[in-house]
Amino acid sequence: MKNLVLIAMILFLMAGCRKHHDTATNSPPLVPVHIFKGISVINNVGQITGVWGTEDDDWRNDAKWTAEEFALVNFPDTISLNGTYIRDTTGWNTGTGIHERPENIVITYPNPVYDFAEMVYRGLGLLKFKAVIVDKNYNRMFTYCCKDSMASLLLDLSDTAKFKSGTIYRMYYTLSAKDSLNFIKGHGDILVCRQASPLYCKGNVP
Repeated sequence: MKNLVLIAMILFLMAGCRKHHDTATNSPPLVPVHIFKGISVINNVGQITGVWGTEDDDWRNDAKWTAEEFALVNFPDTISLNGTYIRDTTGWNTGTGIHERPENIVITYPNPVYDFAEMVYRGLGLLKFKAVIVDKNYNRMFTYCCKDSMASLLLDLSDTAKFKSGTIYRMYYTLSAKDSLNFIKGHGDILVCRQASPLYCKGNVP
């Protein structure tokens, strides 16, 4: 009788483990999928020439970010804020002239891009610049950090296993100075297109 009770208890515990396993298998994925709805079309010299899809203030200064977005640029780096400063911005947004607020402080072009793109940060003083490229699951595909008054970097997006043709990726970027962390933060969506003409990839934009 004791053996029968022991066997029954073992079967009950095994059934409980199987049920828990099935529930975990059928649960929804933990990582949310984000939809990038459009791009600013940018030519080979960094001029925005149009929009495909629904552009949402690409390559500008975002008013606010979620905690998840801030976490994306919070990757480890060895660049300090020592010596950084913001140049005089007196008169920004009050009219044209020497102190007019600059447009597209950070931009990547061309867009769409076949394999290589130029990422440009235009100086506002000596600043810490951080950038990250993510996919729709917010996986980091590329990270960059520097301290300079301006920077230009050739982005290698030629890895076909990593950067899929017809896919939109998003770059998040921040500019910081001592006592002014992330005083500029923004994003820009980048469409990778390995077709003979970028127009062939326009259909991949929602």
